[in-house]
Amino acid sequence: MTPRLLRDVRPCAAAWAYDARRLKRLIPIVLAVVSCTDAGLYAAGAGGVEGPDRAEITGRACVPLAAGDQFPVKVLFAVQGGAGIDRLVVGQLADALTAVSARFTGSSTSFGFIAYHSVATGLQGQFSDGTTLTTALAKYSSYQEAGPISVRSALRLAKSLVSGDMQTGCRGQVARTRYLVVVVIANADDSCNNPSFNANIDPKCQMAASPAECTSCELSRETEALKALATQYNAGEVSVQPVYVRTTADVTARFQAAAIARSGGTELVETTPDGVKMAMNALNYASLQRSLILKRLIAFNRNAISRHGALLVDSDGDGLPDDVEKEQGTDPVKYDTDDDSLGDGLERRMGLDPLTLNTIQGCNPTLDTDGDRLNDCEERVLGTDACISDTDGDGLPDLVELLGGTNPLLPEDLNDDDRDGRTNADEVLEHTDTQSADLAYQADRGYGYFIKDAPPLADGRACYDITAYNLSLVPTLRRPNPPYPDIPKGTNDLYLYFQVGRENDPRGTGIGTLFLQQIQFTPPNKKKPKGIIQVTPDDFVLGS
Repeated sequence: MTPRLLRDVRPCAAAWAYDARRLKRLIPIVLAVVSCTDAGLYAAGAGGVEGPDRAEITGRACVPLAAGDQFPVKVLFAVQGGAGIDRLVVGQLADALTAVSARFTGSSTSFGFIAYHSVATGLQGQFSDGTTLTTALAKYSSYQEAGPISVRSALRLAKSLVSGDMQTGCRGQVARTRYLVVVVIANADDSCNNPSFNANIDPKCQMAASPAECTSCELSRETEALKALATQYNAGEVSVQPVYVRTTADVTARFQAAAIARSGGTELVETTPDGVKMAMNALNYASLQRSLILKRLIAFNRNAISRHGALLVDSDGDGLPDDVEKEQGTDPVKYDTDDDSLGDGLERRMGLDPLTLNTIQGCNPTLDTDGDRLNDCEERVLGTDACISDTDGDGLPDLVELLGGTNPLLPEDLNDDDRDGRTNADEVLEHTDTQSADLAYQADRGYGYFIKDAPPLADGRACYDITAYNLSLVPTLRRPNPPYPDIPKGTNDLYLYFQVGRENDPRGTGIGTLFLQQIQFTPPNKKKPKGIIQVTPDDFVLGS
């Protein structure tokens, strides 16, 4: 079977063990392994011939840990304050949130702050670090709003702030972000008795038997709308956590807080002023822990191009073969001939002149935000998303699609441009030509893969035993690499992408890790390092 989008990779028979060196001159494999019922577990490609111009990478890869900057947590505190709120509660809350912010000094956890009474006010209207939160807490201590209490106003403002962050944030990162809205309640909401402060209460809630039930209904509805932002903007998670600070017994306030908890996917936290600090510190501020699985394993030699059944050399890895660069006047050993921070191959593809300086406004060419080896200005020219390595969500990184000749803005797992019976995605995996029916070439040079489940890590993350084989090597030219020493001739940059995502989410943004291996090939029979390249989970670098 040809490589395809991995779905649920389940353990299979031990028959998957193999010796790739014995696989010679195979046609595209159709392995009828009766005991394997899941098409996601696959072997594909061709064994090819033995020789120093082929490479093989084998080892283990694991789903990345959901922590750090790539898996952010954004906490929005919506805290009741103003007239009628016990000053002891105000002080305890300020101390508690100061303690919470002090625990998170890195950039992976950020905070927003809303104070509310009759109306809600964003004392910190965007997510920032703990130091900025401390400044907002100073404003909260002097917050003097008066009038009837409206928890509803806090939920509505929270929805506005969270949705704004989702819309302006990096799409890939938003998909991995956990949004936690902590609503601190000291007194019961009275929204249904005060329509002048609370317009557009749901008509179904207005039909409730009492104003208290009407308000609980409305708070549930607003909480559900807040949580629904996760689906609307493909965010990782939105949860709403009510904290009821009890000074005197208030059945209505507790009932309303419990309604928010049910709709917010949490359990009500109830405490006294003396217990506020402990209660706030005990909340779960961890990154989103969601099961991720392998979607694609992709091997890619940046210096080898498959074109019309021929293997061509691309010494500088810009997507143009050396011979073409010599014909067109660009430098075959310089990725960007005119030094405008746009690769020669990208400029040719997008109709620009790689010999004429092109200035792209509004981007920083020194940044590669998503770590996909395309700088942010190249992504702007290409039309891809600079903060997600796989813009179209088909499991193929943008750089691989650019150099492989496919469209990084359209999913390629159903397209077959050359109508040879293999999808564009399959051909990218095999490192063959999507524009020509090169079946004989594929049988000899097509990259092959073996993947099977490995024991999970202690924290439950999935691991896989992986092999990519029959990776063609080419005799590249010596190329300059200032301010470092020149890159020796014969050097091939092999990338191994380990792309993961949510189960049953084939168009999700996911996240990738990358292993880079340089192999020096000198015809006819010298290869350094020799033998099969071993890879471990620690060898992969997390991208976006």
